[in-house]
Amino acid sequence: MSRLAPLLDLLAAAGRAVTALGRRWPLAAAALWCLLAALLSYLLFDRFVALWFKQHLPGSNWEGFFKIVTTLGLGGVWLIPPPLLWLACRWQQARAAYGDEAGRWRRRADALLYFFLTVALSGLFVDAVKVVVGRYRPRALFEQGLYGFHPFSAHWAINSFPSGHSQTIFAAMMALAVIVPRYNRAWLLLAALVAFSRVATSVHYLSDVIMGSYIGICAALLMHRAFRARGIEVRLGACPCNRTRRTAG
Repeated sequence: MSRLAPLLDLLAAAGRAVTALGRRWPLAAAALWCLLAALLSYLLFDRFVALWFKQHLPGSNWEGFFKIVTTLGLGGVWLIPPPLLWLACRWQQARAAYGDEAGRWRRRADALLYFFLTVALSGLFVDAVKVVVGRYRPRALFEQGLYGFHPFSAHWAINSFPSGHSQTIFAAMMALAVIVPRYNRAWLLLAALVAFSRVATSVHYLSDVIMGSYIGICAALLMHRAFRARGIEVRLGACPCNRTRRTAG
């Protein structure tokens, strides 16, 4: 434990600096907190947690449950329906008999576009990071004793960090929390369950899930900020007008 003391002191100092940063740039501070948590997990917890689940989950009553839950993190689940629904909303908007009805359909189309871009763009970012980082998946630890990194590799077994399923589900659920905030606790609880399933099924390490989840959340918030900067409110029922617009001046 004494050998870890300098590292723990460094992490404590970094934590204090990040807290100060968070008062001005909360998303940047959250990124640093997640990086620190991921680093600590990589050094101290990832192997233990992965080996524990590999030993205890197979054959248990929870194995089938988590294998079903984890499929909700597949990109196609959240990327295929929105464009089709967007086209349907635009068609209904064109057929609307009066302005208020057309405005409602346009707001729904805007929300679907926001949702799609959040999931798609954050997914592309994660795919790029996976290749650059090149982290071995838990499977490599179980079968070959490999733990660490092999940068710039597109092979499935060496693209563990960050978790794509965690990014996808948190991007989707955080976007839904923005669009329909009434159910935000349910959305985020589902996201956490799916992200946890990646560790439980021994496909990802805990640190992979931490960073994937952060990227999904950050993407939803930044995309919402970008839409609002263009005068587009994606939260359904937020405004009685067709579309919020910034006034010049």
